Amino acid sequence: MDKTPHNSLTYQSFSLLYQKFALPLMKFLIKRMSGNKQAAAEVFASTMSAAWQSYHTFQNKSQFFTWLCRIAINKMADYYREQINDQSKWIAPGLEFLAQLKSKDPTPEEKLALKELRQSVINCLNLLPAEKRQLLYFRYWQELSIEAIAQILGISERAAEGKIYRAKLSLKEVIVENYPDLTH
Repeated sequence: MDKTPHNSLTYQSFSLLYQKFALPLMKFLIKRMSGNKQAAAEVFASTMSAAWQSYHTFQNKSQFFTWLCRIAINKMADYYREQINDQSKWIAPGLEFLAQLKSKDPTPEEKLALKELRQSVINCLNLLPAEKRQLLYFRYWQELSIEAIAQILGISERAAEGKIYRAKLSLKEVIVENYPDLTH
């Protein structure tokens, strides 16, 4: 139940703003989520819910749409964090071929080796800090561009590239340390 105090005037003003900015906000989200309309709709709903709950705190220090977009960016980050925690499959740098394996009938030995390799990669990813897992997830699972990742995180593209590079190095270190046989 909503615990924030809202009167009918507040509801009317928020309703008018919703009508004015719903479509531009949805377009903003779709663009920043690489065209994933389903994910954008989910983030849109949580954004509008958060905006309604905190509408009484909006102080006109920025444009209303700017304020909404900031909430949306935060909700996008929340959405992707949840995706990282919910996913059981991971694609690591240098191992993209695992997801694109086209062999119609792998042998039982190949199936077992691939299963073990996938599990090893997942184990290594789980040893990384959450931020580094998130970066690798954005780049290699969601296949987001550097530009999109930078927008989601609210950083420059150069900073995003550097963070992804360091995340890949960290993953390599974890793999070498925990599964040295994978590096040969």
